[in-house]
Amino acid sequence: MRGAMATARDDEMTTRPQAGFGVPENEIAPQHFIVRIAATTREKVVVIEDYGISGPKFDEEVNADVDQIERCVLPVRRWRQVAGPLRSIFNERLKSRGFKPGRWETGSNKVHRLLGRELCVLLWAVEQCDEELVPAGINAWLGLRPEERWWLYAMAANSAGRSSDHDRGWRKAIRFALTEGAILPDNHRSSLLDRL
Repeated sequence: MRGAMATARDDEMTTRPQAGFGVPENEIAPQHFIVRIAATTREKVVVIEDYGISGPKFDEEVNADVDQIERCVLPVRRWRQVAGPLRSIFNERLKSRGFKPGRWETGSNKVHRLLGRELCVLLWAVEQCDEELVPAGINAWLGLRPEERWWLYAMAANSAGRSSDHDRGWRKAIRFALTEGAILPDNHRSSLLDRL
């Protein structure tokens, strides 16, 4: 009997409707993140946290309740450097829980609220760093556990969570911690040596 219940639960998990990267479609307006990717490379990639049914939240900066907050704006070139690793890690985790894999598409991409927090930590690390440090930032981010990424997000979002806050508090600390002090991946180190 217990095995039959586990199988039924597993079947429910694999057939549960889901959009983008793990956002349940059968729930009424769940909290999630939106990654807006423009059709043109001249426009930047924008990451928005949508509070869904749990919002609106009070925003001290505008002194009003808001349903969404813009968390990050990233040039397309920088986005392309991180999009592949993000997709791979997120899909690995989604598959392990029986969800469909996601993919980045032009337009609005929904991302589960916990994965969105992790996404922000990586984007905040690489948004203002030197381009050659992006692989080190990705490598350091990959070395963090999901819980560590959630904690870093909570610390930064509390005091410097808007897209314009990239050079303040925990956002600045995340950038330095994940890029400046990080070790470059082996494949990137050899390509740097080849250029000498």
